[in-house]
Amino acid sequence: MISQMRDEKVALAYWASDPNDEESQRAARACHGFLADKKTTFEMDLCQYNGSTESFGWIVEEYTDAVPNSELEHLAIQAGVYCRFRVDRRIPEEKFNDLYRLWIRNCTNKRMADAVLVVRHADKIVGMVTVKEKNGAGDIGLIAVDADMRGNKLGIVLVRAAQEWSRKRGLKFAQVVTQQANTAACELYKKCGYRAAKTENFYHFWIP
Repeated sequence: MISQMRDEKVALAYWASDPNDEESQRAARACHGFLADKKTTFEMDLCQYNGSTESFGWIVEEYTDAVPNSELEHLAIQAGVYCRFRVDRRIPEEKFNDLYRLWIRNCTNKRMADAVLVVRHADKIVGMVTVKEKNGAGDIGLIAVDADMRGNKLGIVLVRAAQEWSRKRGLKFAQVVTQQANTAACELYKKCGYRAAKTENFYHFWIP
């Protein structure tokens, strides 16, 4: 398979595997895989959602432009600080930045999200979350709070806004995937009613 990818000029392949499957973990290491990420999927039953809408004084609104502004692009890059494309130092930082700029662009133009919800402070977007119906669940894609605004409950406000967006559309479940290394995000989701449902190891294989 690797030789075939080499012939097709593939530079990087990745593999999601069960961390409890020791055989697959040994195989990944034997093939010189780089463990770039440990992802956890969090899920919640929206039927048990208590409908808490405490906003701590913040107002959440939908971003309606088809193109992201510089504030949204900046937040998108912050959202990826723990992602495997940043952790893998063989990927140039500018390539990582371009990837997340493209991701938020494809959210505002509705290709990868149904809505982008934002919070503003002093006429500047300081927090955002992208939401989409995926496999019958309300799925959070990107979520970020500007570094200068953390500690103001904005993470809770944005997650609750995503849950309310899902509930209003009649969805019965919500989900989000994040990195185990992002302990603050993991604790935030637990606080907002999610439970860890699945963990996967992501290995990168660079094709020489």
